[in-house]
Amino acid sequence: MGVVEVGELFAGGRVLERARLVMPGVSEDFYFESAVSPGFSDAHAHPQVVDVGEGGRWRNSYEWIEGRRLRVNEASLRRDAETSAELAEVALLLSLLDGVTLVALTGSLEGNIEAVRRLKVAPRTVLLPTVMRGEGWSLPESIYVKYVKNLSMWDGYYSLGFFVHSLRMADRSMLRASKRMAERLGVPFALHLSEGVDEADELVEALEGDTRGVIAVHCFEGAEKCRRHGLRVVHCPTSNLYLYGRTLRGLEYFDSLGSDWPLVTGTLLKTYGDAVAVHGPSYRLLERATLGGYLLLGFKPEGDLAAFDEPLSRVVRGEARPSHVFIGGRLLVREGVIAGYELGRDDVERVKRERVKRAFEKHGV
Repeated sequence: MGVVEVGELFAGGRVLERARLVMPGVSEDFYFESAVSPGFSDAHAHPQVVDVGEGGRWRNSYEWIEGRRLRVNEASLRRDAETSAELAEVALLLSLLDGVTLVALTGSLEGNIEAVRRLKVAPRTVLLPTVMRGEGWSLPESIYVKYVKNLSMWDGYYSLGFFVHSLRMADRSMLRASKRMAERLGVPFALHLSEGVDEADELVEALEGDTRGVIAVHCFEGAEKCRRHGLRVVHCPTSNLYLYGRTLRGLEYFDSLGSDWPLVTGTLLKTYGDAVAVHGPSYRLLERATLGGYLLLGFKPEGDLAAFDEPLSRVVRGEARPSHVFIGGRLLVREGVIAGYELGRDDVERVKRERVKRAFEKHGV
């Protein structure tokens, strides 16, 4: 059992000076200039997205989906469980290096489950398979069965929930069944909402007024209405600004942050920097980027820490990268190297390039 001393620790929305933390999973002591506990939380990530097409000219997500010209066949890629798993693995490892201690993965059910099974170390992960009409996507029933068949996996480190793509890309029966099953199992239920089109009232009608526990991703159109209906919101400024040139503008409109496309535009640490550019640096924003995702997804942040050899002021401004990362009291990143793999950032970036290239070779159009 080791002790971690921190000059400035940001935890629970406040700063503690000269803090001391007991880490049961290590046998040595550490000192860091600053740290955040928990680490960063990525409440929305598509690990199988390797191309998003042209940005800056779309009015809403439906227009983008209809008009984009991708270089990869997304349905074919998601049916390829091995390639999907490889991409999810590298997305999780890059996130871990950036001090992301909790990630919510959407996309491939089989691929994402296989990724967390294979990795020796990873952030805490909630798997949110995408429910949607069409090839390569999941049905609510298949997610429910997968949950029951793998009960031993859902131990507080890993969890499984439901992610309905959007109101126009999934049937109402899929939406209601997913929410009903999520409530029965006590797991997260989320969907893309109001991504350039005001859909809050439509969602309330589709769910017959019951929006309890609904996690809405984006909500930059009609943001006040989303809040009025009691929706919990994930803010994705990086992808919003790339595709539409606009995003949420007030801290009061969201609960947490999402990277959206970690293999295209970067992990949650990059998203946090973009959020700082939009909203300005503040402890309120940092709290949403760290504890926010834990509260949203129902995870306990015990023993989770991203530690820095730089002042907390630089962390708040999004200008620092962690040197050490602890999850559940265990040291998973030491001096920028992942324990169990002995891989640093350059190594994982190389693996990412190789796997993305292979995905294009196998599923390119």
